[in-house]
Amino acid sequence: MKNARIIVMFSIMLALVFSSFGVADQALAHKKKNDNTNVTRAQFVEELVMTLGIDLQSPEDLPFEDVSVEQAPFIEAAHRTGIIEDNASVSFMPNEKITREQAYVFLIRSLNLRDEYPSKNLKKFKDHRTFSKETTSEIAAAIEFGLIVGEKDKTAKPNKLLTQKELRELMKRFEKNIEFLPVIHTNDLHGRIVHNANNGELGFGKISSIIDNVREENDDMMLFDMGDTLHGTPVVNLSQGQPAIDVLNELEYDAMVPGNHDFNYGQDRLLEAIDQMDFPVVSGNILKNGQAFLNGYTIIERDDKTFGVIGMTATDTAVKTSPKNIEGITFEDEVAMTQEIVDEIKDDVDHIIVISHSGLETDENIADLVEGVDVVFGGHSHDTIETPVIYTQAYITQAFEYGKALGHTNLVFYKDELIGVNGFLYRDSEDKQEDNDIVSLIKVYEDRVDELLGQVIGSTPVKLEGDRRFVRTQETNLGNLIADAMRTSLDADIAFTNGGGIRASIDAGDVTRGDVEQVLPFINTLVQLNVDGAAIKQALEHSVRLYPAENGGFLHVSGLTFTFNPAAPSGSRIQEVYIGGQALDPAASYSVATNDFIAVGGDGYSMFSSDKIAFDSGELLSSILIEALNSGQPIPPVEGRITTTN
Repeated sequence: MKNARIIVMFSIMLALVFSSFGVADQALAHKKKNDNTNVTRAQFVEELVMTLGIDLQSPEDLPFEDVSVEQAPFIEAAHRTGIIEDNASVSFMPNEKITREQAYVFLIRSLNLRDEYPSKNLKKFKDHRTFSKETTSEIAAAIEFGLIVGEKDKTAKPNKLLTQKELRELMKRFEKNIEFLPVIHTNDLHGRIVHNANNGELGFGKISSIIDNVREENDDMMLFDMGDTLHGTPVVNLSQGQPAIDVLNELEYDAMVPGNHDFNYGQDRLLEAIDQMDFPVVSGNILKNGQAFLNGYTIIERDDKTFGVIGMTATDTAVKTSPKNIEGITFEDEVAMTQEIVDEIKDDVDHIIVISHSGLETDENIADLVEGVDVVFGGHSHDTIETPVIYTQAYITQAFEYGKALGHTNLVFYKDELIGVNGFLYRDSEDKQEDNDIVSLIKVYEDRVDELLGQVIGSTPVKLEGDRRFVRTQETNLGNLIADAMRTSLDADIAFTNGGGIRASIDAGDVTRGDVEQVLPFINTLVQLNVDGAAIKQALEHSVRLYPAENGGFLHVSGLTFTFNPAAPSGSRIQEVYIGGQALDPAASYSVATNDFIAVGGDGYSMFSSDKIAFDSGELLSSILIEALNSGQPIPPVEGRITTTN
């Protein structure tokens, strides 16, 4: 009986063994079958996008009409970053089988190369004439980088359909031969350190999680900030930028360049803040009494490579922060100073990076004219550059504003040679998680101001318009309300305030102190000037000189109306000016309520100066607006204070 049981058990074990061999054989056969399955265009794009780690976003603007819901996020990512080029077709043909040649083209486009490679590379293969002439550039590069292996008979067979096995082997070569050194970069956060889903602002909690994910993949990653970070919202303003400093240190930034608004607490506080930072803050074009105000550059070592990182701050900082904040300071030409520093350090480093708070136009000049720069990471102009753009000498990238985008730029190497710069921008989405440690760090500061900022100080029956597109180009009800409150407070003849100082709208309903702080975040006080009519007209000319372009110096007015002709030359646009219903008298003296920034020549109002200030109330503009809203005075409409004529 016992022997019978043993025989039965042995038989069962043998059956299981042979059964497992059968399953393994079936799996092997299935794998071989899959190896020979052809890859579709959509499948290849998905694999490439996943390999590059491109952030998946809403495919709402995708121009192709033949893409499924599942395919759309990957194809949109490839289209956004230039892997799929724009054309007139509304069809992508995602389910069409992809040829080897088409796959190589997508791979090379993804690298965003800086140079062309010799077409003679194609002659490595006997059938080189079967490559399309239109793809010669991409194929030459793919051969240069060892991505095309070819057949035993030394043919490439570019028109052969790509199989699953060949896809795996191609991507292995791609990842082995091409090295990516990531740079994560922020710019123009303006104090938006807290996640705000309604505005699409990532906040440092989500930014931290993204940084951690990138560092986990590559701990050689670099992290830069392009300025205008320490000022802009109550949570940072009320502690003079300290929360932002703490977070930047916690995230281990590698370098920062100061922006114009980082001077808003004064140059002494900026230097104090820099002393508290655990990383270099550099700018090579700021002089104090003729001497360097900061170090112009720093040198960073990563992956056995050295990078010279040069900082540049906008020359228009001279009119984009209060003159009292930059006494004794001058801002030299960014292009000239960048070339000077490049010439100084080029023999000591492998690559040169510029971190710039100078605006896109200036960055373009640097990238076109300065020899020796590889990449310019930009800020100040709030531009959105979805993937780096190559200019004559260097690439440029910039990540919008307020943390609504986070830059991920890769320095692309082949055999330690920089061959390209690619990248993308992250956007907010529900699947991105916040770093709880960073959220907790920030919350300490939030709690300190929440009670104060949460106080309801009034209400408005209508939305008060403070969008930068409008307050920098035209009359708005919010601009009128602020100007009226300023004029009433000082019983002045007229009032004006610059649109660049108005930073947010207020929705209809109850208004909190925090709402007002968002609108008027700068530490500007209400002052009175006594000036003649000629200076007022000169100021109005200055206000509209750039119209219709957005201009932070565009004035909102009270107690006066004026008409201008935008077709006339700048400086000769003002047609009519009335004060209290009477035509402006150039020789008469008028009392003007304005902010201390404009009063001492900020935003280029050089017709004013501190010696024309008759009275400084010491009252913040935010307090003046709070008082106006608390009083329940009527909200002025857009009523034709500023009009245009042809």
